[in-house]
Amino acid sequence: MTEEGEEKEKEEEKVPESFLKAVDDFYKKRDVIFKEFDAIRDNYLKGSDIMEDLKAFKSKRPGIFTLIDGIFHKEVELEHKLDKTKVEKEKRDKILEFKERFSDLADEIDILVLGELGLG
Repeated sequence: MTEEGEEKEKEEEKVPESFLKAVDDFYKKRDVIFKEFDAIRDNYLKGSDIMEDLKAFKSKRPGIFTLIDGIFHKEVELEHKLDKTKVEKEKRDKILEFKERFSDLADEIDILVLGELGLG
């Protein structure tokens, strides 16, 4: 492999610092995040439109929202990043708990993200 190719490969393997910060923030603020998503989920289960709630969460915590989107829609990439950065079991468990608890919101999160990309 050429030196340029090796350098490019190393660059692709790098996990952004913002990812680690989002995981740490998610874990530190987990109680508040779970509480906020419990309220969003309650509204969803009552048949309310939760897009504004999700947008408000995203504008308040953009890095964490990106992580949450990855939890539901980029599972392989997320798992790879968690492995590569050796994220602690407690943090992984909280991420898994979030995924299981709020899985019924995955489509709504996807619709929001795709809509913002102009694909929805």
